[in-house]
Amino acid sequence: MSGRRSFFINLMSLARYNMRIIFGGKFVYFILAAFIFFLVFGTIMAFQTDIGIEDIYGILAFPAILLVFYPTAYGIQNDADQRTLEIIFGIPDYRFKVWLLRFIMVLFVAFVLLFPFAGITYYTLLSFPVFKMVIQLMVLVFFTSTLGFALSTIVKNGNAAAAILVVIGLIILILLDAIEDSKWNVFLNPFRTPGNINDIVWQETIRQNRIFMIIASMVFLLLGLLNLQNREKFLR
Repeated sequence: MSGRRSFFINLMSLARYNMRIIFGGKFVYFILAAFIFFLVFGTIMAFQTDIGIEDIYGILAFPAILLVFYPTAYGIQNDADQRTLEIIFGIPDYRFKVWLLRFIMVLFVAFVLLFPFAGITYYTLLSFPVFKMVIQLMVLVFFTSTLGFALSTIVKNGNAAAAILVVIGLIILILLDAIEDSKWNVFLNPFRTPGNINDIVWQETIRQNRIFMIIASMVFLLLGLLNLQNREKFLR
């Protein structure tokens, strides 16, 4: 019994240590920032007379992305700043034991934190299927986080990776009118129902969009892990 307790204590200590590295000691600030953005957008939406479930997805999408933006784009730079890169590269199968584990931790934290946000929205603005909403948001979170992770392994700089992510987001927003109802739109709102598209066609578009985003996310994740094979470029 004491051995099992010791195992869980060590596991929690390891998780806390990695979370400090992942968020650069700013974990609480990112939760607070996400909550403030959520509160601002939610308050603005509360004064609208006609609120739909598609609006709820929009309210929750930005805080969801914000939760994973920093840890995935700045993860490697945080290790470089704290001089833990050489230690990590000395661990056998470090890509899977360290960075893949951290990435899973980031996704898990985002998944857990989305439920309170969704719960507050459920009780204050509109009733909706909370679990389904969180799952759909996690597709966007998975795509954004893997893209940020891949970019960070390419440019090796958190500020540059973050800037590229913002530019990509702005380009997508500029093209949004042209691709709004397309399966290639990464900001596609699965709870929106266009009036000019057949329901069956729209459901198929959503299905293909989710498949595309999940496959693209897996490719980005694999690309990031493969880039970490070349440890010399990170230690120069």
